Amino acid sequence: MNSKLFFKILLLLILPIFLYSENIEKEPVKLIKVETIEQTKDVQIEENTNTTEVKTQEEIAKSPIEKQIEEQNKLLEDVIKNINTEKYLTSSIDIKTYKKEMSLLTNKININRIEKNTLAVKRDEIKRAYLKQEYNYEQTLKSIVLAKQEYKDKKYFENLIKNNLKSLEKDQEIVDKNTKLYDEESKNKNTISNAFSENYIELHNQTHIQTFVLEYLLDNMSSFRKTNFFIDEFNLQYLVNKIDSIYGISFISGLTSYHLKFSIGQIVVVIFIMGILRLLNLKIISLIANLIARFFVRSKDADSESIRQYLRMSIDTPLKYSLYLLGIQISVFILVDDPILIETIMPWINTTYMALLTWGLYAILNNSINIYAHTLLEKYPNVRKEMIVFILRIIKIILILLVILFLFTQLGIDIKAIAASLGVGGIAIALASKDTLANFFSSLNIMTDNSFSQGDWIKTSNVEGTVVDIRMRTTRIRTFDNAMITVPNTQLANTPIINWSKRKIGRRIKMTLGITYDSQMKDIVQLKKDIFEMLDNHPNIASNKNIQESHSRRFEAIKKEDLQGIKRTLLVYIDSYGASSIDILIYCFSRSPDWEEWLITKEDVLVKLEALVKKNNCDFAYPTQTIMLKKEEELIDPISEKLSSMS
Repeated sequence: MNSKLFFKILLLLILPIFLYSENIEKEPVKLIKVETIEQTKDVQIEENTNTTEVKTQEEIAKSPIEKQIEEQNKLLEDVIKNINTEKYLTSSIDIKTYKKEMSLLTNKININRIEKNTLAVKRDEIKRAYLKQEYNYEQTLKSIVLAKQEYKDKKYFENLIKNNLKSLEKDQEIVDKNTKLYDEESKNKNTISNAFSENYIELHNQTHIQTFVLEYLLDNMSSFRKTNFFIDEFNLQYLVNKIDSIYGISFISGLTSYHLKFSIGQIVVVIFIMGILRLLNLKIISLIANLIARFFVRSKDADSESIRQYLRMSIDTPLKYSLYLLGIQISVFILVDDPILIETIMPWINTTYMALLTWGLYAILNNSINIYAHTLLEKYPNVRKEMIVFILRIIKIILILLVILFLFTQLGIDIKAIAASLGVGGIAIALASKDTLANFFSSLNIMTDNSFSQGDWIKTSNVEGTVVDIRMRTTRIRTFDNAMITVPNTQLANTPIINWSKRKIGRRIKMTLGITYDSQMKDIVQLKKDIFEMLDNHPNIASNKNIQESHSRRFEAIKKEDLQGIKRTLLVYIDSYGASSIDILIYCFSRSPDWEEWLITKEDVLVKLEALVKKNNCDFAYPTQTIMLKKEEELIDPISEKLSSMS
């Protein structure tokens, strides 16, 4: 009796263990069974042909629930197999077709809502939810495969699956809201009711099946992903927890966590990370910048070394600041537990990354132009360096605007709305910045007209000096007494400008040489001829001998010599009888327009003139006045003398 009782108790204890062991299939998913048209046709064909299918004893023995469980297990095996074989990387949904169907359903919903066809609206909303659910499910499985390839941590997989499960919960709410309507419309046999019922069943079944699969993947992650301590557990939070759990530190960490909102472990890890990044900035970044520069510029000549130096300068500082910013970002994730505060800080950190990237790109572009601009200007003389600087400034403004737009997108500000508001307020902005826009377009006029360039000596009614630079709004001029004058471009564009630097050959030398009246005219004529010969053969005086005139058969709207500023006029003539001298006009041009070289040439001409005057027995005249004095009694009345002569 006792043995029988013991056997029964043992049986009651062991049997549930076998029944609920992990090897037994899970509970069947709650699905709505529907007899499709194809199944009906198959039954009709079987009845018409009077053929019967002989079922095996095994199929007869299985219940519908057992068959469903077997199909579920087969589905799970296929999903795991497809993940491991990376089959989900190949999408089965055509994106264009999917977007087209979604757009069509949205339009139908809007039309039916206007027409107040409530059932048709529900039908299409459920169909749209079904398509979106199918697409998100496939994207989730694809993301799992990609995460495996990229060795993402376990938390990433959990968040990925949980996010899809949350969206499935929303779909389940749609199903629950329409359950009562489904019960009513499933009894109707009209077209809209049948379509609604079919869409409802599809969404219901797909929601339960996808939830079943994703929950299984979440609970059995080891079936498609191997656990890894260094990827899953060994992270910054692991180090913080290990430091805080040390005997003696745990108590202090508890106090600081409660009162100061951070633990000792968090502070130690942050200091350690900052120290590592500081070491990288001191030793590693310069080495990385050097390697990058050598990778892009591999030749070993002197110019290449200069280019590498400019490239290192361009990327060194942005890389260092990027590392410091990375340390700040990691510190924020360690010290701040409030996710809302982190979401507020992260847009600014991301924008700073973008700003550092644009800074590096602009520095590379700027240094590259500085390196190659000289060669470019020599190869293409018509290219103006002011235009290069102007383009660089425009690029700089565009990059700053891109950073600002990136910040707006990070902060969730609608850029389209801003663009629309700019269109409305454009007139007001244009009126407010009228002078700025006028100066901007005047700078373009100055550069396109080539009125003057950087470094030119110009003179206006109010200003004279050397042009320092032409900016987008103003032009800066350095006067000869070393003062800086800033002139609006509109003022320069609308005033006459004398440009003394727009001459290639020829700076005028004009003088009058006075010879005394005591000199013989033949000597003066010979002197004139000697002066002309001396100037004509002088190496630094422009003449027809050393400056050839260009001849072309082509029609020239503007004479080339006048456009380039080439003067070689040489004139030496006896010009006039002065009050105290016979004047010889000397009119010529030095070959160099440079002021210092012009002074040297003029000095040499003056020295040679003195030698020629002596050679021809002439003397330099200087202003003189002869005064004749006579006694009073010796003066004869001119009228009396005239009368006596007449008599």
